Order: sequence, then C-alpha cells, then structure tokens
Amino acid sequence: MIGSAIILVLLVTIYTYPRLIISWLGEENPWTSYLYLYGFGLVFFLMGIYLIFRTGACKLGRGHDTFWFGILIGGFIFFASVHALWILAAQNIPYLGGQ
Repeated sequence: MIGSAIILVLLVTIYTYPRLIISWLGEENPWTSYLYLYGFGLVFFLMGIYLIFRTGACKLGRGHDTFWFGILIGGFIFFASVHALWILAAQNIPYLGGQ
C-alpha cells in the first residue's frame, strides 16, 4: 500500500516537475536545465541513500562507512555547486568578441 502511494507520488512528480520549471523560467533559461537535472537527481539520490540505509549496506560509525557517506553527500553538493558557479560565470563574465 505504501509502495503504491510512493510510486504514484513519484509518477505525478515526474509529470509535473518539468512543466512547472518551464512555466516559471521558460525553456531558454539555463537555470531550467539545472533545476531539472539536480531536482530529479536529488530525488533519485535520496532514494538511493534510503535504500543504502534500509538494506544495512551503510551503517554510520562502522568502519569507513561514515567517510564514504560523507563523500556521497559532499560529491552531490560539490558538483551541484560547481555547475551553478559555471552557469553564473557564463551569464556574468564578458567574453572576447561578445556584445
């Protein structure tokens, strides 16, 4: 029962989330693809983290599990931040030959 509800919510989100982003920002805005990529990425990333803990594959405090869990979280934040900074740089730093 709970699994069906989660699947239903996921399907509704998959259908509506891209449409909401496009209606807010438009198709040509570079933040549209960023929010699409890291929005869906975060959902599936958190589902993976949930499965890791649920199956006991990672237990914080056991061996190197805490270290690798930190690497997972830090990696997602790092790549999302670098991508955001890259978009900001592309929008705000003038380039040679640009008008």
